[in-house]
Amino acid sequence: MGRIAFLLIVLSVGVYVCAQEGIVEHGWTEKNNTEMYASYMLRHAYYEQGYWESKIEIRQAGTKRIFVVQPGRIYHVEGFDVSHLADLPEESIADAPKVGDVYSPDRVNEWIATIEKRYGRRVNWGSQFDRAHAQVMIEVKLGEGGPISSPNDPRP
Repeated sequence: MGRIAFLLIVLSVGVYVCAQEGIVEHGWTEKNNTEMYASYMLRHAYYEQGYWESKIEIRQAGTKRIFVVQPGRIYHVEGFDVSHLADLPEESIADAPKVGDVYSPDRVNEWIATIEKRYGRRVNWGSQFDRAHAQVMIEVKLGEGGPISSPNDPRP
């Protein structure tokens, strides 16, 4: 009889603990706004380090929230194709992402900002993900023609 009572107590405590710990509901609501924003920021931080398959799961443990991160694979640059580069100095490509580098859109944006500022060129870019091989092809298009004239430039 004592063993049955002990077994019932253990089972009831186990059910209570399972009910208290679990995965927080999915979807962005007013109740979970803080958790979802924190999850978004974590995911973004992992993306910037090349983890484009990262998954964030929010678990509840009593009154606390636990963020469980599954980073996945690191994505690398497969190719970096720049069109209309011929009229820029060779040094302009020196700081660009290279094949084999960890893919980071911030790094691409920094390089583009440098090109736009230093050489006055408009730049558009995009990326294609090869999820089977965890690689990214980056395509950059420089605006055709010469530098963009500044409204404050005294030259004609």
